[in-house]
Amino acid sequence: MELSQASKDLYNNEDKKGKFQTVPLLVSGKRNGETGKIWKGINPNKQGKEGMHWVTTLDKLDEYDAQGLVYFPKNGATPRLKYYLEQSPGVPLGEIWDDIKLVQGKESIGYPTQKPIALLERIIKCASNEGELVLDPFMGGGTTIAVADKLNRSWIGIDQSVQAVKVAELRLQQQTDLFTALYANSYTLQLYKYDYDMLRYQNAFEFESWIVGQLGGASNAKQRNDFGSDGKMPDGTPIQVKRSDSIGRNVVDNFFAAVQRYDKKLFEKNIAEKKPVGYIIAFSFGRGAVEEVARLKLSENVAINLMKVEDIVPVAKKPTIAIEINELSRNENGAREIEFIATGKSEASIEFYSWDFDYQADRGFKPSVIMDREGIQKRLLKAGFYSVAVKVVDNDGLESVEVIKLKVNGVVEITS
Repeated sequence: MELSQASKDLYNNEDKKGKFQTVPLLVSGKRNGETGKIWKGINPNKQGKEGMHWVTTLDKLDEYDAQGLVYFPKNGATPRLKYYLEQSPGVPLGEIWDDIKLVQGKESIGYPTQKPIALLERIIKCASNEGELVLDPFMGGGTTIAVADKLNRSWIGIDQSVQAVKVAELRLQQQTDLFTALYANSYTLQLYKYDYDMLRYQNAFEFESWIVGQLGGASNAKQRNDFGSDGKMPDGTPIQVKRSDSIGRNVVDNFFAAVQRYDKKLFEKNIAEKKPVGYIIAFSFGRGAVEEVARLKLSENVAINLMKVEDIVPVAKKPTIAIEINELSRNENGAREIEFIATGKSEASIEFYSWDFDYQADRGFKPSVIMDREGIQKRLLKAGFYSVAVKVVDNDGLESVEVIKLKVNGVVEITS
């Protein structure tokens, strides 16, 4: 059960055992004739009021003291009993949670439906334990998964809005102390379209395995003695992957020879049933490859399917971005007010910009400003060196990052 914020505020003392509040050890009235008994040299009737007594027996007070549960104020006031936060079951929360403040100040990222972090912390703590799964099928500003991640829950976030998905990703980056490649691989981001450059230049074996799976096949894990096959369809028909553009005729010739050696019976069976004898996946095919596949079909009744990556998964080119800086003013201490203007271009429309004004390559992009729809920011900079990164996100969810290094010393210079 969670304590209300008001209850937590009571526990404003702390020792090595934890946070605690104090409660009186003296009360008024008589207690079985024990009024006025002295403990630790303290006479309860000399505490400003006659007829006071200890809340329990002197033996019990000695026991409390031996356990370190008695608090002796430095000003010599009456000792009090320590009551630790962990001992309190709290007060059941009511139906109206009016102790949680609305989103404001630095917590606000500019997302219209953003919910308070404190609200989601309370809900997630009440409804789950560490390691359990939190699902948010309407992710919005990403508060739920950001809080779930911070509270060591597994999570799934879903939203039809590309903006929501990218904002949630940026919030995960923002709250991570060291955004390393290891952390980046701790979750999977699935968008409607894929970045051509990311697919085209990623690790070859990883790409082969992934694209074969997207076609519905199984990849060749051994990557050797495969007769040119990088995978196979459920019926065993071989698949070859070329992480390249403008594939030529020689690839088709070599593959045609390989599929016959790969499984001759399957090769003949596919021809008899007028099915493809194999699939070649690439980013694009040259005229020679296309013409040779057509010739095999007409003259030898052999079908080889040429599959472009974009025929299997939706592919788009990521946006481009440029940064311009203007010095607006300087104050009497020599600090400059700098205007940063980011301009993004994309085949899809630009969704928003995100800024990291303390960019460090070893930790990756960690946004200072998550959502900026205009691409304009102003900063007051003292003399020194600065590394600034801006990320542009387009309507397909694809992104680009530009980094500039500034030197402020008499004038403002871009050093890279």
